[in-house]
Amino acid sequence: MAAPSIRLIATSKAPAATGYSQAVLVNNQTLYVSGQTGMISGKTDVVPGGARAEAKQAMTNIGEILTYAGSSFKHVINCNIMVTNMNDFQDVNETFKNFFTADTYPARSFFQVVKLPKNALVMIDAVAVVAGHYRTRSYTAWGQYTENVTKTVLHKRISMNNFEAVERKFDVLSIVQDNYYQTRDE
Repeated sequence: MAAPSIRLIATSKAPAATGYSQAVLVNNQTLYVSGQTGMISGKTDVVPGGARAEAKQAMTNIGEILTYAGSSFKHVINCNIMVTNMNDFQDVNETFKNFFTADTYPARSFFQVVKLPKNALVMIDAVAVVAGHYRTRSYTAWGQYTENVTKTVLHKRISMNNFEAVERKFDVLSIVQDNYYQTRDE
């Protein structure tokens, strides 16, 4: 097995990282974005205006890093949100939701911490899939097949009699997926 490809990501459009990377791209597929606060690139303090303003700037910073690495909010699969006061949940949550559509909300954790760097009120990190390696529902045959299998499983009652048929569909899906990635990587 080949060693994984690891690329450190750094853009001047987000606050500079000291002692860590803004993001790390693994195998040109998965992007791990370090926690972003409400700092503006080139500045030393967080934006004024409280948790809502800080959350907006943190998400803007994440967006700059995603774009630089070839991804977008549409392809974020997980976020962790840290706040110093859980009373800011509503403001931060509303701001966070503005960067996504209902069909692209990522998995997410939201928790309170004792303190954040620079006395920030909010910090958000993210994991995303990078363009060229994500699976779309509308642009590839593989995606259409995935959508159809998912609909079969989620929207129909699966009895023991037709469970084997669904299981065979997943076997075919796995073969289609493997072939899709082989041709994408060549």
